Amino acid sequence: MHKIEREYLFLFFYNYIMSQIKHSSIQNEYFLCDLPGTLQYTIDPNDILNIDNIERTPLSEDRRGFEFVEHSYEYYSAVIPDTPTGTNNEWNMILLMKKEVDGEIWLKAALRNKKTGKIALMTSTNNANNLLNHNHRAIQSLNDEWFIGHYRMSAPMFFWRELRNRLKY
Repeated sequence: MHKIEREYLFLFFYNYIMSQIKHSSIQNEYFLCDLPGTLQYTIDPNDILNIDNIERTPLSEDRRGFEFVEHSYEYYSAVIPDTPTGTNNEWNMILLMKKEVDGEIWLKAALRNKKTGKIALMTSTNNANNLLNHNHRAIQSLNDEWFIGHYRMSAPMFFWRELRNRLKY
């Protein structure tokens, strides 16, 4: 196989993988392919725009209890990791959703890096134990009362559809 053919095949499969959201281990949630156990800071907006398997799903599955939340500094600081990448960049919040269950508060967020235009996807919660009890690492956010899961973000279908629409329109 020639080098050009190998490169073409790599790009074909890369584009196929990145244009699909996959089922998460969390029921009715999906993730955009990225390495497991990593924070997603550098998603190309075109990868989100090109997702080709976003569907309409029954409302009970679609949102999984998540609702839109008004953007505020409190929530903004809750979804920015206190890491060099988190603090050394400027972010615009594109989408924020919130779910409350038995005292646990969960946030799903999409942020755009003002310098690079890349998208960061984050899951944050109001208690580190919400993550640690599920064997996930908890990273401190810029808000001392919130923690970000050190894993690739998954979200209900509604999140992906809305994010794609906000980037598109």
